[in-house]
Amino acid sequence: MREPQRGRARTWCGRVLAALVVGGLVGYLVEVGLDQADKIASVIGGLSALATLAATGLLRPSDHTGQQTAEMIDIRHSSGVQINQSGGNTQHNSFPAPR
Repeated sequence: MREPQRGRARTWCGRVLAALVVGGLVGYLVEVGLDQADKIASVIGGLSALATLAATGLLRPSDHTGQQTAEMIDIRHSSGVQINQSGGNTQHNSFPAPR
């Protein structure tokens, strides 16, 4: 299968960006030395861990997670219901009342 033109351009942009990041990291390590870079990386890692912990404590989880429960499905006007639990699809069928 042939890759679309836009996908190919994004792939190459990602590769160039990754090469620039690696080049910048090598230049930084040469400039400040491995010991100083290790200390700075430790501080940045600790601060990002604290920020992550704060974000999980401050951000409220959503009330609806995308999963439907039995209470959320209204089947009062249906005489047949098919619920696919693995894919999250719900199909409500209305059939004429039996005679």
